[in-house]
Amino acid sequence: MAIFLTGDTHGDFSRLRPEVFREQERLSKEDYVIICGDFGGIWDGSGTEQQWLDWLADRPFTTLFVGGNHENYDLLRNYPMCEWHGGQVQTIRPSVLHLMQGQFYEICGKRIFTMGGASSHDIRDGILEPDDPDYERKLRQFNAAGALFRVNHRSWWK
Repeated sequence: MAIFLTGDTHGDFSRLRPEVFREQERLSKEDYVIICGDFGGIWDGSGTEQQWLDWLADRPFTTLFVGGNHENYDLLRNYPMCEWHGGQVQTIRPSVLHLMQGQFYEICGKRIFTMGGASSHDIRDGILEPDDPDYERKLRQFNAAGALFRVNHRSWWK
């Protein structure tokens, strides 16, 4: 049993291709790749996204991920929760699991705690709320200034 760690895939899983991640030739579903934030595989529910999730499920290892500030938590909350290795997870595919924040897991003889909450550089200029009465004006203002902003529940999820 082995654990491999990476982060910030943002929905681009090319680093897990067999020709790049050659170690997987010797792995089984009892081996784990943990994506430590910014998984990005649950973003818009598109067919392409579903194909990538299926592709991850077909890898010889189990993919685990901790949510980061680039996740669509609105979509993510629709996945079922269950207990796995001592903590709560959401099952995306049988071998693609979201490790919930604030949980302890026993994995490969190690006790692992998951946490989150880092501040994001992505919201330097703010988060726009779609139901804000001044939304259109603020949006034009941000765009005119070339400001970096996010729209809550569209390009940003708390």
